[in-house]
Amino acid sequence: MYLVITIDVEPDCSLSWLYSNPLTFDGVQIGIGEKLQPLFNKYNICPTYLINNVVMEDAKSVSVLLNLKGHFELGAHLHPEFIEPQKKYFDYSNKRGEMNECYLHEDVEFGKIKNITELFYKSFNRKPLSFRAGRFSAGVNTIKSLKKLGYKVDTSVTPHINWNDETRELPVDYSQAFEQPYFIAEDSILGKCDSDCNILEVPVSIAKIKKIFRNEKLIWLRPVYSTYEQMIDLIKHYQKKYKHYDFIVVNMMFHNIELIPGKSPYTKSEEECREYMKLLEKFMVFCLKERIESVNLSKLYDISHDKKIKKN
Repeated sequence: MYLVITIDVEPDCSLSWLYSNPLTFDGVQIGIGEKLQPLFNKYNICPTYLINNVVMEDAKSVSVLLNLKGHFELGAHLHPEFIEPQKKYFDYSNKRGEMNECYLHEDVEFGKIKNITELFYKSFNRKPLSFRAGRFSAGVNTIKSLKKLGYKVDTSVTPHINWNDETRELPVDYSQAFEQPYFIAEDSILGKCDSDCNILEVPVSIAKIKKIFRNEKLIWLRPVYSTYEQMIDLIKHYQKKYKHYDFIVVNMMFHNIELIPGKSPYTKSEEECREYMKLLEKFMVFCLKERIESVNLSKLYDISHDKKIKKN
């Protein structure tokens, strides 16, 4: 079994997800630099930080990420309104990422992914290999663009979820998505492909779990959304459900700003942040005891690629 931890890296926000005013980056400088990465190093965890362009445009945040110690991967995270072409906001303060990139014209979406890819290279002197669409809003054109630009992995799919609310033009429906990683078909982000030269989808771990005498419940591998006991239930559920697989993957996601009080809707106080850190540490101890190996997204691509070659 493999554990991937995928972290959306954003500027500091308010309790309603509006970017801070003035713009601040405590979630990078303290949340990642002083809290998360030292904790990951303690337990030999290799996270993937998925960084949006607003963070990449902040020199101090880029410096923090360039000077992190330990094992990790840096990838890209796109909120379309903050980057050209057809950039909507130039002053990011007090703004919120609401656009769904899968509804953009194919050329516009490609231009935005190309621009964040080039900004990533300028910031970190390497090409990003992993990607997550803001608001989990990836579609078939997203995957085509990623393939053209040399990415290996997408992690935008949320199984069992149909994102359909008043802030979306149309639903983003992942309700029929696979729970385990798969190489994506040419014509559908939800379709599997036999070719291992395509983009690997690594879905966020979300399971439908039924307890005795209780209704079926959706459980995320995500702090705040789930208790420690629920996250362990999800892992055991996957171990049983996919025991015939060559390997099983669990993908935990959260935001860097959830480690800083008042910078997201989820942790409003120092005490809540301390409990959050305790939950993460307890979960890591469990993974260590269970010999669940931590890998980043591009390493998981290599593992999946090698397994496919051996089968063929």
